[in-house]
Amino acid sequence: MDGSDEALVGRVAGGDEQALELLHARHATVLLRYALQLTGDRGRAEEAVQDTFVGVWQSAAARFEHGSTVRTWLFGICRRQCGRHTRAVPPPTRPLAEAVDLPDGAARPEQVALARADVTAVGAALARLPDTHREVLHLAFAAELPHAEIAALLGIPVGTVKSRLFNARAALARALPVDHLTAKETGR
Repeated sequence: MDGSDEALVGRVAGGDEQALELLHARHATVLLRYALQLTGDRGRAEEAVQDTFVGVWQSAAARFEHGSTVRTWLFGICRRQCGRHTRAVPPPTRPLAEAVDLPDGAARPEQVALARADVTAVGAALARLPDTHREVLHLAFAAELPHAEIAALLGIPVGTVKSRLFNARAALARALPVDHLTAKETGR
């Protein structure tokens, strides 16, 4: 029996509860992390994930059109459920002037800063980022979605995904403290 996500969705559409349980087991954890990032509240995040799978069970499985991967499709459903649970207004935009301009060919300072920062500092820096940047970082790095799937999920061009990732990583690097160098690294 085919155990792919696509096959499971087909089985769910036919009323197979075990297939829904398998989909849940495969994707609920990463969807919960995503929902928590979007809602900022564990209870609302759990409700959004639960409603995602209820929706898949009730009718969404019959509407899966194979235009994306099942994982991306589930992220889309979860994203809409989070919006329903938070009734949030769109995140505020920031002026383009706040974007950092790093010269081409420069060393990747955000990678150096991230490697030196501790978890608390990274968490605090992430919390200061605009929602659009946090979301694209989460989808790219925590959910490991390719740029094309992130673009489809968010309804934006792939170039915008790349731009948001670049700006988010640069802003994150700027927000991290640089005093995490050890004496060994500085030669003291």
